[in-house]
Amino acid sequence: MTQSDASPVGRFQPPEVRQRQILDAAAALAVEHGLDNVSIAQVAHAAGIAKGSIYLHYASRTELIDALQADLWRKMLDHPNELVTNDELTWTQRMDDIVGHLVEFSMENEDLYHAVFHAAGTHTDEPWTESRHLLRHLLIGGIEAGEFDVGDVDVTADFLLHAYAGPCYHSDDRAHVAHEIQQLFRRVVGAAQLD
Repeated sequence: MTQSDASPVGRFQPPEVRQRQILDAAAALAVEHGLDNVSIAQVAHAAGIAKGSIYLHYASRTELIDALQADLWRKMLDHPNELVTNDELTWTQRMDDIVGHLVEFSMENEDLYHAVFHAAGTHTDEPWTESRHLLRHLLIGGIEAGEFDVGDVDVTADFLLHAYAGPCYHSDDRAHVAHEIQQLFRRVVGAAQLD
C-alpha cells in the first residue's frame, strides 16, 4: 500500500486490526522509500489513521521498527516451526521443506527484508535466537533418529542459519536455488543427497 492507495477503514478497529494496518503501511513505505526516510506521519497517512493513533500501539518510531522486524520474522518462521514438529515427515524431509520455505520467503520478500533489516539494523537478537533454536531442534532430532551425522550442533546450526541467505539474492530461479541449498544442507548434516 502506498500513500495514494490509503483509505480510511473505519474509526474504531480492534487493536490487532489497527496494528496490522500500521505494520502493512510501514512495510510498503519501507520498500518504496527506505525505512530511514519513513516518518510516523507518513505511516499514519498510508494506514488511513491519525498520527496519534500509532502511538496507542507503538510508543516510538524505534518500537514500530522493532514490531515490523518481529512481524517479518514471525511470518518467516511460523511455517518452519510447524514443519519441525511434523512427525509424519522424516527429519531430512523436514529440513528440505524448511529450506524450501526459507528460500521462497526470502526471494519473495527480498526488498522488504533488505529495507527492514539491512537498512535499519536490529535492536534485538531474539529472531536469530529463535531461528537458531529451530535449527538446533531439527539437528538434534535428526541425530537422534540416526538421519544426521553432526559433530557440534551449535556450530552447525550457526553455519546453516547463515548459509541459505546469500544465494537467494543472486538468482531468480527459486526451484534451482532451493534444490542446491537443500543439497548443501544435506551434505553438512551427513544426510543422503537428493536425486
